[in-house]
Amino acid sequence: MNPSNELKFLFLTWDDVQRLSEIASDKIKETGFTPDVIVAVSRGGFDPARILSDQLGVRNLASVQVVYYKGVNERNETPEVQYHLNADVKDQKVLVVDDVADSGNSLRVVKEHVEKLGAETVKIVTLHHKPWSIFKPDYFADEVEKWIIYPWELRESLIDLKQMFLDKGVPEEKLSMKLMEIGFSAEQIQRYLGIIVEDV
Repeated sequence: MNPSNELKFLFLTWDDVQRLSEIASDKIKETGFTPDVIVAVSRGGFDPARILSDQLGVRNLASVQVVYYKGVNERNETPEVQYHLNADVKDQKVLVVDDVADSGNSLRVVKEHVEKLGAETVKIVTLHHKPWSIFKPDYFADEVEKWIIYPWELRESLIDLKQMFLDKGVPEEKLSMKLMEIGFSAEQIQRYLGIIVEDV
């Protein structure tokens, strides 16, 4: 969670995600770690896990889902494994992939879950790490303090941000401007919120 009162945002494109995944891949290769299985943490880890599967030449790709976040900067009390790991990882070297280590609680729970299933080694990689996270991944591409908006979550981010801004007293006629300052396009705002942005 961002310790400051003013929430700042980092808006990412698919090109950004590719670049960050490649940085993470290079860091993994530098250590000589070669996973037998890559495990995506659903939902944020799906896309980077697929890119890392390609970059590292690992075809065995599985997933596990942990539920923690409810919305922008809103979490449940504790993370829970909702869907268990869908692969046999006994005696395997496992690379767990997620988008961000924010609080770190979800990653801690996932690592414990995979270890209990008998994995030989469990390493964690994320695109981003936040300095206040209680869990530090073995690998990460970048460290940031902002709230990150990934390209696979445009609709839900726009809906959550709209409500957050309205709750903070931002007039509806200024919503588009606030959202475009973050990085959303007029087309995205119109598609997902039904707000027509004029004079852009």
